Amino acid sequence: MSIPQTCAVLNFNRNSLYYKAKGRDDQKIIELLSCLVEKNPRNGFKKLYFSIRNLGFDWNHKRIYRFYKKLGLNI
Repeated sequence: MSIPQTCAVLNFNRNSLYYKAKGRDDQKIIELLSCLVEKNPRNGFKKLYFSIRNLGFDWNHKRIYRFYKKLGLNI
């Protein structure tokens, strides 16, 4: 059975077979967070987040917080 026939029988979109997720390079976020924490270790997440936004980056709070937690800064 061919791929189009199989997908039709299973009611599965053929494009889903060929989709490749793009990897993100989040190293810049990690470096920036580390640098800001080094300068101001007493600042919490909210101040760090607004500092990053004031620098001109448009990352949302959920993405930044994921790395904030990963670095162990949420103590």
